[in-house]
Amino acid sequence: MILIEQLKFEEGLRLTAYRCPAGFKTIGYGHNLDANPKTNDGVRIPDKISAAFAEDLLGDDVDKTREKLRAAWPRIEEFDAARRDAFINMAFQLGVNGFIRFERLRAAALALDWPMAYSQALKSNWAAQTPARAKRVALQILTGKYYQAP
Repeated sequence: MILIEQLKFEEGLRLTAYRCPAGFKTIGYGHNLDANPKTNDGVRIPDKISAAFAEDLLGDDVDKTREKLRAAWPRIEEFDAARRDAFINMAFQLGVNGFIRFERLRAAALALDWPMAYSQALKSNWAAQTPARAKRVALQILTGKYYQAP
């Protein structure tokens, strides 16, 4: 799945818990331990994990993000896979509530005004804080073509 490869590239892998730039205790591929200290099975996530555990956790996190985003913005299903995954990528990083605040971007997407959606993505604090990632994701929104993670 291309989205998983993109998120692995964007988030990087850390097998030991650390504090991300936003101050959250994080592990694996950007898993927020403060918000989600347990697996889907209710098992507490340790401060040191294996790469295989991180992969499983990423898959679960993407599924949760996708489900929460569909619930908050059901019309996401109207878009092609590349654009839908770009929005999931944003929501993975920002949280679904953070992504939902991009009202102008979402309105532009619903109008199929991809240049405006692109522009709105890049006129944000998100783009100022993570400019390289924002440019890659915004370009995917504009073109409807996946960017390739190195």
